[in-house]
Amino acid sequence: MNEVCVVDAAKPSAVSEKTAPAFIDPAGIGAEQILNIAHLCIRLLQSGHGQARLSYWQERTAKELMMAHLGSAIQISAIAKECALSRSHFSRAFKNSTGHTPSAWLLLARLTRAKELLTQTDWAISQVGYECGFADQPHFTRVFARELGMTPGKWRMEKKTAQDQPQRHDPPSQPIGIRSIIQQAHGSTANRN
Repeated sequence: MNEVCVVDAAKPSAVSEKTAPAFIDPAGIGAEQILNIAHLCIRLLQSGHGQARLSYWQERTAKELMMAHLGSAIQISAIAKECALSRSHFSRAFKNSTGHTPSAWLLLARLTRAKELLTQTDWAISQVGYECGFADQPHFTRVFARELGMTPGKWRMEKKTAQDQPQRHDPPSQPIGIRSIIQQAHGSTANRN
């Protein structure tokens, strides 16, 4: 019972740049087959094809689901199921696609929403935390301070103070009006002549 397995290795044939099949005998692998397989593995690693990524619709679906559940708990496995992937494959592909794990991306989205609510509303800190899916005010304050370097209350106060201060503009040295523009235009042409 001598079976032969065919493996498409990245060994260019003499006729074209396409890969040529390498025949591997189960009784023993020859040196040429080992080199062909090693070459294929190196090409896969160098080209980045070994990294799983989400398709456009999967990434969009995952982000929409997470945004829809900012104020409540959502399981990563439920999001993975909607994307037709296992939890582990989804988590790996999501990180490769976005640069963040699903839980880190969700946390960033919650903090971004919290910053919007802190600047746009006068809600209590606990209400903002609750609306953004944090368990309670201490949890919200702890996470916010860890990620942004200050408590939500201090962050809100600094942002509101910055918004309340009028922008400082220096007055023009001469009054700007039609006459001054015309005089400047005539004066500059007179000097050229």
